Amino acid sequence: MVVTFGVMLAGWPSPAFADPPRPTDYRTEIVSVTPAVPGIEVAIIGGDAFIEIDAGGHEVTIPGYEGEPYLRFDGDGTVTENVVSPAHFFNLDRYSQTRLPPEADATAAPVWEVVDTDGRFAWHDHRTHWMQEEPPLGLGPGDQILDSVIPITVDGMPVEIAVVSVWMAPPSRGPWLLAGLFAAVVGVATVARCGRRQRVSVAVVGLAALAALGMGLWQTWSLPAETGPPIAHWALPAVALLVALSALVWARWSAFTVRSLALVAGVQLVVWTVLRIDVLSRAILPTDAPFWLDRVVTASAGVLAVVTVYASVLAITRLMLPASRAAA
Repeated sequence: MVVTFGVMLAGWPSPAFADPPRPTDYRTEIVSVTPAVPGIEVAIIGGDAFIEIDAGGHEVTIPGYEGEPYLRFDGDGTVTENVVSPAHFFNLDRYSQTRLPPEADATAAPVWEVVDTDGRFAWHDHRTHWMQEEPPLGLGPGDQILDSVIPITVDGMPVEIAVVSVWMAPPSRGPWLLAGLFAAVVGVATVARCGRRQRVSVAVVGLAALAALGMGLWQTWSLPAETGPPIAHWALPAVALLVALSALVWARWSAFTVRSLALVAGVQLVVWTVLRIDVLSRAILPTDAPFWLDRVVTASAGVLAVVTVYASVLAITRLMLPASRAAA
């Protein structure tokens, strides 16, 4: 049942966007805001996935791709979105793979819906990132792949946000490979030396789950809510940690139950690692945590989870053999 819950979490939709920030090899930067407007803050979220504007009390309007009204920031902090703008539908995912419904009409009267109330909002804007899943032909790491301008209006005055996007070099594999190797040695040695102590495997996977939970929460807190940080990135290790703690604190569990709980916690972390596998190979991660730390924790937690799953399955099989022989 817990495993089923974990799998459901892995596929649970994010609260806002269906396409939240993911690890990427492209970094978009704000080159200029012309003319400069005091109080306006513009940032790129997730390497190149979202652009965020803090209106700072100004009245700001953002046009869609056909020049239609798309976003509106009022002076009191209310942010509204024109939900019949084609940009509303195009911006639901990074690669604009959403089909336009009949109600999408750039010439129709705007239908405004409130999307925020603090004067700050982030959205996919396809003028800020590379729009193909395949990398640009003829270019490589270090090359500029995009140079674009986003027109906005501030207090009735035209303003241009200039951005550039650069293809970043891949990260070094050394730190996370060494961390994964160290975790494998420690995990295997610990299980081998303390194999008869059922709660050792639980403690190992519990520590891994705690570290993974920290990384998942750090990523979630690094991103604006409207970008839809994946729930599974913190919920899966949270479930694993709770399962491990229950096996550690309840002394009356049988050996079979303790091993089964260790297996369940390990499976949660294996799924978590698979969901985050791109953090090991992509240059830019959607988190404020140090990238090397995120990669080290992901690799270590994944290896310890695999060791725990293997040891638990082996121990459960051994525990079941006497019972099967007795039944025979």
